Amino acid sequence: MRRNKQMTTQFILLGLLLIGVVYAILQANLQINGTAKIQANTWDIHFDNIVVNENSVSIGENDSDATIDPENNCKVDFEVTLSIPGDFYEFTIDVVNAGTIDGMIGELNKTLKVNNEVVSEVPDYLNYSVTYSDGVEIEDNHKIEAGTTETYLVRLEFKTDIEELPQATTITTSLEPQYLQADTTAVPVLHPSILYNVFRIESLSNSGLVSEYIGNHKDSFTKKGIEKIYHWYATSDDNANIILDKWNVIFGGFCWKMYRTTDTGGVKLIYSGIPNNEKCTASGTGQQISSAYYNNSSSLGYAGYMYNPDTILKTKNENTIESGVLFGRDVSYDFQNNTYSLIDPTSTRDNYHHYSCNNTTGICSVVRYYHYSNYYVELSLGNNITKAIQNMLYADNVNQTNSNIKNVIDNWYANNLLDYASKLEDIVFCNNRTITDYAGWNPNGGRLNDELIFTTNLSDLSCPNITDQFSMNNEKAQLVYPVGLMSATEAKLFNNKLLRSSNNWFWLITPKNYFNLEGQYYVFDDGTISYNYSGISTGVRPVVSLKPGTKYKSGDGSKNNPYIVE
Repeated sequence: MRRNKQMTTQFILLGLLLIGVVYAILQANLQINGTAKIQANTWDIHFDNIVVNENSVSIGENDSDATIDPENNCKVDFEVTLSIPGDFYEFTIDVVNAGTIDGMIGELNKTLKVNNEVVSEVPDYLNYSVTYSDGVEIEDNHKIEAGTTETYLVRLEFKTDIEELPQATTITTSLEPQYLQADTTAVPVLHPSILYNVFRIESLSNSGLVSEYIGNHKDSFTKKGIEKIYHWYATSDDNANIILDKWNVIFGGFCWKMYRTTDTGGVKLIYSGIPNNEKCTASGTGQQISSAYYNNSSSLGYAGYMYNPDTILKTKNENTIESGVLFGRDVSYDFQNNTYSLIDPTSTRDNYHHYSCNNTTGICSVVRYYHYSNYYVELSLGNNITKAIQNMLYADNVNQTNSNIKNVIDNWYANNLLDYASKLEDIVFCNNRTITDYAGWNPNGGRLNDELIFTTNLSDLSCPNITDQFSMNNEKAQLVYPVGLMSATEAKLFNNKLLRSSNNWFWLITPKNYFNLEGQYYVFDDGTISYNYSGISTGVRPVVSLKPGTKYKSGDGSKNNPYIVE
């Protein structure tokens, strides 16, 4: 009796790829010669990796599991028997774009037959769906970028809430998503379970809480990122309070704030404490891993996440300068005799005359360069001040020794996040040491009693100097782990209302030098960006970036229900 009430369902899933190429030859008596090179590209969209839900109905003697056709990897077949209400068959299957050309769905052809007759609606005793794995509907013009994968979820179910059992029935389903080369009509698939799309969807909602960054950028050392960069932005206290309950994430056993996306499609997180019953409610110093000094130093050469102590200019102080000592606008160097000679010597030190041999002859083997009051550095072996500063900050071997704060962060990562490395992307942490004002260090007319200044363009995320682009892939600024600090540019993106937190001062990676001391940007507890001597103890909040496509399994981003990333 039960056998007579069963229905047999046959399901065929087809992928159809079409490529059309038209060649035309033009010929006339006029002649224009030129050369065009066509870079080799590949078109390869196919199915892969079927995973059947372990609770699916068992495969009978005359049935067959979902299988990719060995001769056509764009075709999948299966045949199952659903015997009683509640039986279902479900599997996921990857759609892989292994080529170098973006694709999109041209048409999504669906057909459904009951006992070989086409029907327009699914029978009331059956649930049949093909969606993306997170339930998002598959639609025409959906884009699949080169090198990426989308996952379909296929489910066929014998309903339980039916009043009358059907007769033995054969149901044939067919889905043929036709993939074409993507054009301007292609639209990305917005999977809400992907953290990057939380920003994108918020931006599309026009809530005013998320802004799109449109300046220069460089988040990856090895490739040019093409994804849009989104970041939270609060124009009022009310908006800030809303965002503070939208950007919370638990990852690796710690709470984080997801503060912006990367141009690779990843999501950057800043540490914000230890969860309390899976809630992220820490405040103040509870949002820091520790308090530490950045670098306990007294030279601009230490203004780095890493530095080379062998190139550091040691500043000295001459309390009294003898009468008659000469000062030069510049120096020449005799390599044969290893001696400097002052150029345009004068007995008056001013904004243009910084060099001195500390004598009345203007000739010496070690020359002084006065950059502030009676403070000077010594130069030898033909170095002038410009060359010495360039070597100290930008030479290929400048990043040899960790700053104190880098040691603190690396040790914390090694003890806490090593097991989660596969979830993180290698991005650039920008320690921007761009000099915008040499002031007293400028031999061409620098103000004698002013500081050298590093100024970061707070609207530019591109990081101009290769030796400042700290990344695991940059041999000139190489990280051991994919972790660093927020930059001053990033902190400026949000408006200070978002970074307010009483007793929560924390370091930024960006230097801000001033006379005789290595200075560093930090965020004050009212959210403003300021700077101070790097030898003071200030909060440490590491930053990591989750890889593109990272999904959360639950949560809504609030403090009491943060996004959970496994």
